[in-house]
Amino acid sequence: MITHKKIATVGVLISAIFTQWSVQANDKLETILNNLEPSLFAPNTVSTNQFEYGSSLSPDGKKFAFVRALARFSHSALVISHKQGDTWQTPTLLPFSGEFHDTNPYFSKDSNTFYFTSRRPVKGAQNDIFKMWQVSYDGDKFGLPELVPGKINGDHNVVYPTLHTNNDIYFSSVIKGTTGGVDLFISKYHPDGYQAPIEISELNSTASDADPEVSTDGKLLFFTSMRAGGLGHYDLHVSVKQKDGKWGKPINLGDKINSRRMDSDPILSADGNTLFFSSDKNSEVKAVNNYDELLQRQESIHNGLMNIYSVDVTELNQYLRKKT
Repeated sequence: MITHKKIATVGVLISAIFTQWSVQANDKLETILNNLEPSLFAPNTVSTNQFEYGSSLSPDGKKFAFVRALARFSHSALVISHKQGDTWQTPTLLPFSGEFHDTNPYFSKDSNTFYFTSRRPVKGAQNDIFKMWQVSYDGDKFGLPELVPGKINGDHNVVYPTLHTNNDIYFSSVIKGTTGGVDLFISKYHPDGYQAPIEISELNSTASDADPEVSTDGKLLFFTSMRAGGLGHYDLHVSVKQKDGKWGKPINLGDKINSRRMDSDPILSADGNTLFFSSDKNSEVKAVNNYDELLQRQESIHNGLMNIYSVDVTELNQYLRKKT
């Protein structure tokens, strides 16, 4: 006969096993995060002593678009670097950029369209907000910018939009009535135009949450957040898609990637195993003794302006996918 005492004993045993498993899982994740080794991407070519952020790698891995900006994000232009052999070449200005405040470049997964956001004027619309634009792209030549159709664009800023393989758009914005300051949204694709933004409520906090990037298989979502528990500014996080279709509790990517400064703009390579992000970490703070040393500090890569980093996340990907 199974007694209440035996049932209780079994329950305690199961609880102990689960607790031990959770501790081991957390230890494994911590080890993986501690082993991450981010590095400047293409130093002195892409990452320089200028202000760079917001990147996108083409699906073939041979083109790298990013933003060159003025201080305080006051104006920015889109540039592109091409890879020859193992070397990234000096960037050039994209043909449709330079006049207006353009930012947030993104190559579509099929390589046929290039996206970005801009404050360029739109007839009959408010011109001081960022709208999402698209440009046809055949791997060599770019077409002319056109507004992305539908309700993705409205009276709100579209910030750092990225496209999933099903053409749904993930982005961040401030829209009245939602959870926090800056929040995460999805605008679902429809042949007649994108549908109205939907808040990703399970990920949004009362702080700012921004810059969503979804893995090709749709199982992982990387983003940046100022939520409590971070290192002091925007920190990169990842969330795993649960069996019920909701996004799981965000995981802070740790102090090998994050810093007390701004860490943002996560973007994945086509295979998902390289994560690109923007940061002003490692800025020079040491004292200087003379004017020449001051100039040298100001002209160094780590002079307080944003740079672009890359990091191999293969092991992290494999670990997180076991949880789905």
